[in-house]
Amino acid sequence: MGSVVLRLPLNGRIVSLGALVANKESPCFPCHMAGMKLNVSHWLAAKVAQRVAVAIVLGVGVAAPAFAQPPEMPPPTFATTRSQVSSLPPGAVRYDDLGSPSGGFLLEQRGSMVLLQLDGSNEILPLVPVPGAGGSTLFMDYRGRTVLKVTMTGSVVSYLHDARGMPADPHRGYLPPLSAPAMTVALDTMRVSAVSELSKLAGHDVTVWGTQAFTTREAFAADALSILVLGVRTANGQAGRAASKIEKVTLRRGKAPRVEFKDGELIIEVNPEDPWSGRVTPDDVTRVLTQSRNAG
Repeated sequence: MGSVVLRLPLNGRIVSLGALVANKESPCFPCHMAGMKLNVSHWLAAKVAQRVAVAIVLGVGVAAPAFAQPPEMPPPTFATTRSQVSSLPPGAVRYDDLGSPSGGFLLEQRGSMVLLQLDGSNEILPLVPVPGAGGSTLFMDYRGRTVLKVTMTGSVVSYLHDARGMPADPHRGYLPPLSAPAMTVALDTMRVSAVSELSKLAGHDVTVWGTQAFTTREAFAADALSILVLGVRTANGQAGRAASKIEKVTLRRGKAPRVEFKDGELIIEVNPEDPWSGRVTPDDVTRVLTQSRNAG
């Protein structure tokens, strides 16, 4: 008689009639399953796994299941910068900018602030969120230029290298928060840029004081300067040369955000200890300057 190779004995517990199959080894052939009571959830899971495996072997694309988890790191929006509640861990997310020939950028939401750092750059740029059309959020720099757009579905569009807008894809996981020394460089760069921009808007030299008081809160100070310049620019557009009376800008700490303009000095008070409500807004700056301009 021809030799027959027998299958090795089952390693698990032998299943008897009417026993549950869950967590036990199944018999070799389906016919041996007769009379057994199957755990339905395990059976369904096994069938799904089997079909997925077959599809992979055959090279067939497998659609993501309907219960797939949401993205790990949703991008910041106007709503998240106003919610005063953040369930996200601190840190930056790296994005590949498809419009950039050399890489992408890091994006971090820190309370109500949003910070951006380009690959290969020491500068960290504070961005100002503005509600856009169709539920989107536009992020602008202090010059009023749209830098990023986040759509209602959470897609990120970058205008950093292409004015038409190009997709920016996030990497999974968080990187360490943007911090010194890059943030120190960013604050110094922002101060110089603010002086230059404000002097152009005013038509004469304008000085900026107080940034040295924010050595441990550089991001907050840079963000305040960005908001300041954007607010002055808007005021100039609404009320002629509203910036023409500005001689000096003072940035200082306060218990609550406040903007005051008196005798040629524009005072900006912010509270770095309150990352959600301690900032002024561009509208605050615009309103104070416009009122001063209208009052003569």
